[in-house]
Amino acid sequence: MAGSKDASTMLSRFARIAAGAGLALVLAAQPATLTAGSAPDPQRLHQPRTDCHVAYDRLINDLDKGAAISADEEAWARAHENASNAPAPCPAPPQPLLDKAVNHVISTPDGLKIARRFIDRQKDASAMLEVGLSVYSGFFSDLPKSQGLDLIRASATGGDPMGMYIYGTLLAQGGYGTKDIKGGVRMMEQAAAAGHVDAMHRAGIYYHEGVGVKKDEKKAFDLFRQAAERGHVYSTIMAFTMISEGRGTKKDFDLAYRLSRSMAEQGEVYGAVMAASSLLQSKDAMKYETEVLYWMDHAIRNGDDSIRSQMTPLRTQAAAIYSRPAAPPRDYRPRPFKACPMKTVCTVNHYSGLRSCTTNKDYWNDCDG
Repeated sequence: MAGSKDASTMLSRFARIAAGAGLALVLAAQPATLTAGSAPDPQRLHQPRTDCHVAYDRLINDLDKGAAISADEEAWARAHENASNAPAPCPAPPQPLLDKAVNHVISTPDGLKIARRFIDRQKDASAMLEVGLSVYSGFFSDLPKSQGLDLIRASATGGDPMGMYIYGTLLAQGGYGTKDIKGGVRMMEQAAAAGHVDAMHRAGIYYHEGVGVKKDEKKAFDLFRQAAERGHVYSTIMAFTMISEGRGTKKDFDLAYRLSRSMAEQGEVYGAVMAASSLLQSKDAMKYETEVLYWMDHAIRNGDDSIRSQMTPLRTQAAAIYSRPAAPPRDYRPRPFKACPMKTVCTVNHYSGLRSCTTNKDYWNDCDG
C-alpha cells in the first residue's frame, strides 16, 4: 500500500507538470512512448503533427539541400501544387515523406507560398495552422508574430483538430497576452470531440488537478478513458490510478489489472509496476501471489535504476507477506485469462484527408487479458 501511495503522489506531480507544458513542447515533442525500462514522461505527445503542407515544405527543404527525391514524391509535389491552384483538397503525401515531416515547421519560401495559396483560395484550416506556427516561431522575420497567432486562432475556429489543440494550449499558457485557462480547456475539449488524442489527455489533466477550472474527477476520468482507448500511454496510467483509488469512477481492481497488463504486454515496464500494485490492493490479494511476484520480478529485471530502487524493497516485503522469500521458478507465468477482443479506433482529419487508426485490446470489455 505504501508503494501505491508513493506512485499516486508521483503521478499527481507529473500531472501538474503536464498541465503546465507550453507551445515549445507542442512544436518539438515526438509521438509518445515509454523508454523501455523507465517510468513515463508526462510531457511526451501521442499524436504527431503532420500533414500535406509540412510534407511539401520538408520535400522542398530536402531539394534545397541537394537531396534526391523519389518519383512518387515528385509526382505528389506536382499534384499538391495543382491542388493549391484548382482549388482542391491537398492529396495525401507518400507515407515515408509524411513520416519525415512529423512536427516539421514550414521554413522555405516555396513552402510558405503554396500553403498560403491553400489559405487564400480555399480557407484550408490545416494550412492556416502550419503557416501560423511558422510565422509565430520566427522562421520569416519580416512577418509579425501576431499574424502567426491570428492564423492559429483562425485554424481553430475553422475546425482543424490540431489547430484547436494548439490554440487551446496557447490560451491556457497566456500566449495571447493573459492566461485564459477556462477558454483553453474548452477549446481542448472541442479538439477532443474531434478526435485529437492529446487534447483528450491534456483537458483531463486540467480537470483532474483543478488548474484554472473546477476540479471534476468524473470528467477527468472520462477524458483519460477516451485517450487510453486510443493508445495514449499516460492517460492509461491516469485512468489506472483513478480506477484503483475509486476517483471519478468506481474502484475496479480487475479493470486496473487489465490496463496494467495492456501496457506490460506492449513492452512497457511501468505496466508491470502497475499490475503488481493493482493486485496487492485487491481484496483477494493473497490469492495472487504468483502474479504479484511475477510482475515485481519483471519490473526489477527490466526496469531502470529508478524502478529497481523502488521495487526491490517492495518485492522483499511482498515475499515476506506470502512467505516466499526465495525467487519463484523462472518458468512460472500469470494464470491464463480469457482473451480480450481487439478494438480499432480511427480518426480522419477532414482538411488533410489523413486517416489514422490505432488497434488495441479492448481491456474495458468484460474480459481478462
